Amino acid sequence: MNDPALNDISVDTVERYQGGARDIIIISLCLNTAYQMDKLVSMSDDGKVDRKLNVALTRARKHLVILGNRELMGLNGVYRGLVEFLEG
Repeated sequence: MNDPALNDISVDTVERYQGGARDIIIISLCLNTAYQMDKLVSMSDDGKVDRKLNVALTRARKHLVILGNRELMGLNGVYRGLVEFLEG
């Protein structure tokens, strides 16, 4: 398929988007087990901010879509707070 609109789409890790922004960000947390939740979290030294989540949430200029397993996200306080905020 040779669609020029596809040239405007990039797929990358959170780390690679640090320092940049996009109009639309889709975050896929891809969680299937509690073990994966432990590997996803990257807390700051003071334990208050998940660094990767902070970068992911602050890169979107217009739209942000988060895909994830609500149950597994609830196992971590930061992600549980995010889910509760979004369900508001």
